[in-house]
Amino acid sequence: MSVLIKGMEMPQDCGYCIFERHTSDGYECLINGTLTENQKCPDDCPLVPVPPHGDLIDRDALIKGSGRYIISFGKEGIDVAEINRVPTIIPAEEEI
Repeated sequence: MSVLIKGMEMPQDCGYCIFERHTSDGYECLINGTLTENQKCPDDCPLVPVPPHGDLIDRDALIKGSGRYIISFGKEGIDVAEINRVPTIIPAEEEI
């Protein structure tokens, strides 16, 4: 499971991160214990920037079931195939 911290901006580097501790060996990530020698964010940084987005929904739960569905919004509808093409903002972590 993940945690989204509302209002937190993605730090520029480890030196600006609230989840970093400076040690004699470098910068230690308090989330996963990764140690880096400089302040540059490592490739395996556990923080992921979340781009501006609308409400997030569970697309898999919406699509579950057999056949095709049309979701109505007033006079307009959206085919499930269109929903499948929408990019994922926060990927699923667990199978449902």
